Amino acid sequence: MNMKFLCEDMKRGFANPGFFAGVLGLGALLGYNFMTESLHSGSSYYAIVNILAASGFNVFLPVFPVLGYASRFCGEYESGYYRLILARMRWQKFVRVRITSVALSGGAIVAIPYLLICLAAVYLQAPGIGDVNALGLDASGVNILRVETELEMVVIGRTYGVGVMVAVKVLLGFLFGAAWALVGLAFAAWFPNKYVSLIAPFVLYEALYILMPSQLNPSCLVRGDDAGHLLSAVMECVWLFAAAAAAMAGFRRRCRDA
Repeated sequence: MNMKFLCEDMKRGFANPGFFAGVLGLGALLGYNFMTESLHSGSSYYAIVNILAASGFNVFLPVFPVLGYASRFCGEYESGYYRLILARMRWQKFVRVRITSVALSGGAIVAIPYLLICLAAVYLQAPGIGDVNALGLDASGVNILRVETELEMVVIGRTYGVGVMVAVKVLLGFLFGAAWALVGLAFAAWFPNKYVSLIAPFVLYEALYILMPSQLNPSCLVRGDDAGHLLSAVMECVWLFAAAAAAMAGFRRRCRDA
């Protein structure tokens, strides 16, 4: 892999308006969920679990990682710039670099807001489960919800500490973002149209959201609460490699025609 080209491509993947729009947009959605659903929960454990499962969050999640760098190839294809790149290196190297930079950019778009909102939950909420033992009202009259102590995430937090809880959630978010950014890249390679590469991943995700069982469903895997966090991480890696393979196949077709 050409390291110089990789560094340049990663710089473009992170220093572009789409990347910042994805981070800020997802951060705003998570922040709204935190303020409305979890701020007065009385438990950092509950807040971390609930922020990423609050109303409507998972439905819109794939919109953000594709904003960063997934559609870049469409402009390069339409302008013919990709032919200049292929004149300097083999198409296999070009594709490996682009897959790496797109995956890292998309993963960071999800992981950064995840990390910040989880840290806010840890800082602003009582450590551990706190006094949230049943449905009712706290001292200020705010409705609080029961924390299920048997939830895997709560068990992880009580066993290994809240830092591990945050790390697991951020890892799942990063893998999700990387996978769906590569889905966008695959659409860009097969159908080099910017709007297709941005919209088609969302349409595919919604179809999977409706049709697939929880242990394979990307909307469940990103939270990790249904299939378990270890299995969710493994399955997200499967989605990631499948998306990378689809992108590689699409690039093979395009680059051979160059």
